Amino acid sequence: MAARALRNGPERSRDEQFVGRSRELAVLHAQLGRVCEGRSSLVVLHGPAGIGKTALAGEFLSMIENAVVLECSGDEGESELPYGMLGQLGAQAQHAPEALAGLARPATGVTPDPLVVGAALLELLAQLQLGAPVVIAIDGADWADLPSLQAMTFALRRLRTDRVLAIVIVRESDHPRLPDGLRRLLRSSAALRLPLGGLSARELQALSARLGPVRLTPQAAERLHEHTKGVPLHARALLQQVRAETLADVDAPLPAPRAYATLVRGRLGECEGSAQRLLTAAAVLGTSAPLHLVARMAELAEPLPALEQLTGAGLLVEWRTGAGVSVGFPNPLVRAAVYHDLGPATRRRLHLLAASLADDAVHRLHHRLAAADQVDDELVREVALVGRRQAAAGRWGSACGCLTRAVQLTEDGPGRDRLIAETVEALLAAGRPGEAGALGAQVASGVDPGVHGYVQGAVALVAGRVEEAERLLGDAWTHAGGDAWLVSAIATRQAMAGLLRGCGTDAARWAERATATPCAGSEFERFARLVGLGLVGDVEAGLAETAELPVPAQATPGELDALLGRATLRLWADDLAGAQADLLGLLAVSAGRSAPFQLIAASSLAQAEYRLGRWDDAAGHAEIGASTADDFGQFWLASYAHSVAALVPAARGEWERAAGHVRAARAACSPGNVSAQLGTAVAEALVATARGDHDAVVTTLTPLIRTDLPDEPAVALWRTLLADALVSAGRPEDAEEVLIPCELLALDRERRSVLAAAARARAGLHAARHEPGEAEACYQVALEHTAKIETPFEEARIQLAYGTFLRRRGRRSAAAEQLEAAQLTLSRLGALPYLEQCDLELAASGRAVLRPQDTARLGLTPQEHTVAVLISRGLTNRQAARKLVLSVKTVEYHLSHIYTKLGITSRTALIGKLSDLGG
Repeated sequence: MAARALRNGPERSRDEQFVGRSRELAVLHAQLGRVCEGRSSLVVLHGPAGIGKTALAGEFLSMIENAVVLECSGDEGESELPYGMLGQLGAQAQHAPEALAGLARPATGVTPDPLVVGAALLELLAQLQLGAPVVIAIDGADWADLPSLQAMTFALRRLRTDRVLAIVIVRESDHPRLPDGLRRLLRSSAALRLPLGGLSARELQALSARLGPVRLTPQAAERLHEHTKGVPLHARALLQQVRAETLADVDAPLPAPRAYATLVRGRLGECEGSAQRLLTAAAVLGTSAPLHLVARMAELAEPLPALEQLTGAGLLVEWRTGAGVSVGFPNPLVRAAVYHDLGPATRRRLHLLAASLADDAVHRLHHRLAAADQVDDELVREVALVGRRQAAAGRWGSACGCLTRAVQLTEDGPGRDRLIAETVEALLAAGRPGEAGALGAQVASGVDPGVHGYVQGAVALVAGRVEEAERLLGDAWTHAGGDAWLVSAIATRQAMAGLLRGCGTDAARWAERATATPCAGSEFERFARLVGLGLVGDVEAGLAETAELPVPAQATPGELDALLGRATLRLWADDLAGAQADLLGLLAVSAGRSAPFQLIAASSLAQAEYRLGRWDDAAGHAEIGASTADDFGQFWLASYAHSVAALVPAARGEWERAAGHVRAARAACSPGNVSAQLGTAVAEALVATARGDHDAVVTTLTPLIRTDLPDEPAVALWRTLLADALVSAGRPEDAEEVLIPCELLALDRERRSVLAAAARARAGLHAARHEPGEAEACYQVALEHTAKIETPFEEARIQLAYGTFLRRRGRRSAAAEQLEAAQLTLSRLGALPYLEQCDLELAASGRAVLRPQDTARLGLTPQEHTVAVLISRGLTNRQAARKLVLSVKTVEYHLSHIYTKLGITSRTALIGKLSDLGG
């Protein structure tokens, strides 16, 4: 890092290739803001070599305005030169104290006292900060000379109310070369430690675009991330050294950067021949392997001495499993350096040996292909066959590798086009739509219209272009002929398109066509049929059909598909516990399933948890679903995932986060994707409802009245939101018209959750019409419905509305009873917009509002606060446990802690304590 100062001088040039680090930059800017207020700050920027510490500091310094910047750096070659580092500062600032300025002049043979130099540095900082805040960056402190570090320590320890931001850049804050005093300071609470990890795959993708000539696909970027652990130095080297075709081909092995490979070769050269053979064998076998297998490859009867050498040199690591000792590489770059250094004959011989020792078809085939100098038709057919078997088992990653390789080795013609269709199916399932589209473009349009139409239609569907997909798939269907696999694949895609359009009849019909073929078993066949049945009102039939399914851990791929469909039906039928159990099991075994399967499982689980009141879990699973949609190009399902991800932040008043998900959902909407349009509108309306913006709710949801939507009560729930908003907007007649279809559907299907929401909306309508008797009856009906299902948020919303109604009728005591019940639930959920409204109503009812922050002064945790409030209101331990979805033992445990913290021994005393707090 060049040493210099900036004071209204030329700006530091920005690194055009810098990417990422937004969180770290935000932290540094926040610390600079603290400094501007007169509070000094010490930031320790630490991380391994090549991780980008200097680049981050440089990017931050280039962004600074109206501040003095001082930079100095340690150097390994100057680590014994007294004041080699601090001497750089003397040339940067005018009128620096002589003790500091003199360091930049030729040495006189007398080394100044570090305390004197440290005092001079403090004096310089005091002078500079009179005009502007000061930022001093010390790079490579672990290579700096000892006197500089001692003087720096003296100065840094004495910064208190100064306008100085000090950034110390080291590999390790407790590096043994650092003086003890500096190590203690950097580890103390006075320092903010800012660790740097590798760049994400998405950031590496951006880096590739900046370096040129091509931007990596998400999958290629993910592979580069796994290979380099995101270390910018290594990633940048490979992006500059490796051909673009190799970087883009996710099945081609990546080498190590040249400098790194030289380092590895040097270490390996110091090892004995037996160790070199062991490491070579391990590199051919892969990133890890059982030690006994590596030893057989290396022809070593006793491998432990060789292993000891390699682990000591940092070239291998070992660990013990139930099957014995396994070995692997400390990072993929070590393996790449060893593997790419092998000669072609050695590599071929070892791959053939590995193929003879492999115990599964995929690994055996991998080694045979790696060993082949030319590939015959029989081997290509075997590659394709293994790929098809992997796809049938739902192992999409390995299926993509085999099928893609088979396509590469097959000559142009109808056979290759048909193989491309299967490969496109696997790539789409693996979440690689960009590669699927590029490969699908190679299919000739005039040779086989069925194959061409299917490939283009499947890619269009995943891209969210539903109308185009249906047109292409329809044309493909007419030309599919007797190709059973193609018929099944087209029908399954059409079934999913039917679901996106909200047409259950079409979805079920196409799914039945898919299951009727000899090649039945495509992913989502049974899911599409079951959800299609639900959309046309046959939820119970679908549940009966799937009643005997095994648990997910014991299910076949087809049964997992059906379990996902059953979970959706259970959600709609208000069997929330059953849906949650199915989805938790599915998520646990979904690692090998397709990207859309994982997305639907995670987002559906979030919906179940949201309704059950397990909001923290719901938020986490919803983020998984949304990130799956974004990271794996699942544009067709992105609106669904982001709409679900908006639920919890909307109800909690996390407006920016909720709005971000709504924007993402809206961006993924497209003509024909009715499901996306509905989900996005509901999410947007829920945000507006939480904000109390009734006009926005009306504007957002009114267009749905003119949309042809399924006759499923769970889908029609948006009508209750619109009816509430219309009542608040003074349009009761419009609200009545909107609400009636929802009520009739819910009554016909006996959906208690929808009946409860509809009764709450109906009560508000009666209240607006000044019909108090009818309104109260509807509120009580709504609560009767929620008493039979576990939907705490909806129950709290009913209690809040009922309490507000009672308070306005002058029945303050009855109102307080409903409002206090709502308050407990809303507080536990963290539903702040609704909680604030509840507190206002309670205050208007003459009740003191006791919040968690009130009891926190007595040492109670938020959970203990909730238990204390419930018990003080006369609930038994068992009733409190049921209310909080806890065990009785847990409530007793909390109560014992409450008594101890408050110094009481009875419920009566607890009531008194809380009454005193509430005033």
